[in-house]
Amino acid sequence: MSNNNDWVVLSIEDRIDSFNYDDFKSEMEKLVDKKKARVALKLNRAQFLSLSSIKYFSDVARRLEQKGGKLALLGTPEKLKRQIHIFASLKSFALFRSEEEWHNDL
Repeated sequence: MSNNNDWVVLSIEDRIDSFNYDDFKSEMEKLVDKKKARVALKLNRAQFLSLSSIKYFSDVARRLEQKGGKLALLGTPEKLKRQIHIFASLKSFALFRSEEEWHNDL
């Protein structure tokens, strides 16, 4: 986890599944509770996201948006992007092809 211009950046390495979902969710909830929180998830190294995590991402994006915050997905592989789109709406997310593209948008 790192901070970048008031954004908190979390790197998702390999996968979020039933073995680590609860730990990930617990960390995310600490961030979501902050007013106008802005969270960026680096997904360029992610291989797998469970259905629970995809639905949770969507819920977090919606909640942050309602509080004036944002959830950004950075470098999401096309396969994962399609999976997210199947099980949740992408409209509440800020999507960036790369971390560089995101930095340019700050």
